[in-house]
Amino acid sequence: MKLKGYATLEQTAGKSGQRQGVFHERRRPLYSGGPLVSLVGFGSYRVGFAAGLGFPQCRDALEYALRRGVNLIDTSTNYGNGQSELLIGQTLAALAGENQISREQVVLVSKAGYAQGNALEFVQQREREGNPFAPVFKFGSDLWYSLDPAFILDQLDRSLSRLGVECLDVFLIHNPEYMLKAYEHNSVPPDESRAAFYSQMTKCFEALETEVERGRLRSYGVSSNTLGATSDDPTAVSLQRLIDAAAKVKEKNSFKVVQCPLNWIEVNPIAVESADDQDNTLTLARGAGIGVLVNRPFNAMHEGGLIRLTRPTVDASSVTDESQRKGLQNWSRLAADLERLAREYITTPGFDEAPLSQLVLSTLMWQPGVSSVLCGMRRREYVADAEEAGALPSLINADQVMAQIYQDLEFHKPEN
Repeated sequence: MKLKGYATLEQTAGKSGQRQGVFHERRRPLYSGGPLVSLVGFGSYRVGFAAGLGFPQCRDALEYALRRGVNLIDTSTNYGNGQSELLIGQTLAALAGENQISREQVVLVSKAGYAQGNALEFVQQREREGNPFAPVFKFGSDLWYSLDPAFILDQLDRSLSRLGVECLDVFLIHNPEYMLKAYEHNSVPPDESRAAFYSQMTKCFEALETEVERGRLRSYGVSSNTLGATSDDPTAVSLQRLIDAAAKVKEKNSFKVVQCPLNWIEVNPIAVESADDQDNTLTLARGAGIGVLVNRPFNAMHEGGLIRLTRPTVDASSVTDESQRKGLQNWSRLAADLERLAREYITTPGFDEAPLSQLVLSTLMWQPGVSSVLCGMRRREYVADAEEAGALPSLINADQVMAQIYQDLEFHKPEN
């Protein structure tokens, strides 16, 4: 039996004195007029029933996070080939059956767009039968992508089924810039590419608006790695043009949430004017009453590589492989540099003993316009670390701190 209902403002706020803890007490609106969410959300990119997806520790961590007051869960139809949604659904059903939580207290976010695993087999079957989804973009033998509204709604059906709920709080189009990437690869002129892209997004929004009216969704939006990218990036996604697309469908629409990377290195959403926008993404979202979920707090992409914004847990001297040892040494030096800069610029009392991971989270939690920070919390200790970060004093100058750290990082300084 599916869980009925959806997250409500009343139930996510709770009753005064009913529960204690930072994840209960420090909540904020997901979007204007929406339910309240914890400072951090449970990110489930690598969560599922397989050993490689962290099971059973990830199940234990999710239960622990929910009991501690984390009330936002972010997943996707392609995470673990559907295992992430299945595990979340079973965990919610179990806790609800024990009267530990109710559906109205938990904000569920899922996403669709990727055709991988079982979804890819379904898309390929449709093509063989002469009834293909369109558009479909083929990036390899194991990855296709589609912004066909029929595909998006099929994925919504499957998401609701796996999660065991009748209604999703948020459903996001997952990295739609893949359409722009395909057009760039095929040398489609940027103006033509963007016109086709936003036309297709309007069609998707129209379908999702219908699902809101049916009661299967409360809101929808976009999750994009290029939301806030500069205008010279042909794959940049403009928040203003997304807002305009939703307005074409319905003046008072349910386009309420966006998701994007934000960390000490990937600062575009707060630092620059993005393609076709007059302001940075967070400022624009805040003015429109749109909620912003930020991901990749610790995993920054830079020049095609990954930079981890925490301290390594392995001592380089204990590693025998030369290349691994050098990598750990470089990581340690970067971590020390980041921590030194953070302690220099965070002047608010109370942060002296905080480790680097908590310094990073604090600057993101208190960024103006951020609703919640999505963290991969596959172990209890990750949940506990995030809770300690949330208990630190609020940073009223978080945007200034991030700007100063970014400007002072060695690899961002211009060459002489």
